[in-house]
This record gives sequence, C-alpha cells and structure tokens, in this order.
Amino acid sequence: VYSFAPLTMVVAGFLVGFGTRMGNGCTSGHGVCGLGRLSVRSLVAVLTFMGTGVITVFVTRHLLGL
Repeated sequence: VYSFAPLTMVVAGFLVGFGTRMGNGCTSGHGVCGLGRLSVRSLVAVLTFMGTGVITVFVTRHLLGL
C-alpha cells in the first residue's frame, strides 16, 4: 500500500475530473455503453485510456523505479 500526500491526491482527483470532462464521459461509460453501441468515438477513447495506462505503468515502474 502506498502513502501519498493529501495535495497529491487532490491534484490527481482534479486531473481525473478534467479528463472525464475533456473525454465527454467516464471510462466506464465509454467502455460499457459506448462500445456496446459500436461507437467509434468510444472505441478511440477506450484505446486512449488503455494506452495511456500502459505507458504510465511502464514509466513509473521501469523508468522512475516507483
């Protein structure tokens, strides 16, 4: 279990909210409802979410050593 400073958590929350607003919906909405409706927009959004997640894990674990 990791321990983060409260300011880090607040900034992370704002970034998630900003991303949700910018993407016109949450990851679950795009993944479940959007893909179920065969929405190209949701497919692009989900691929972007997944790709960004993979890159983030790689950078934090292998390059930053966290």
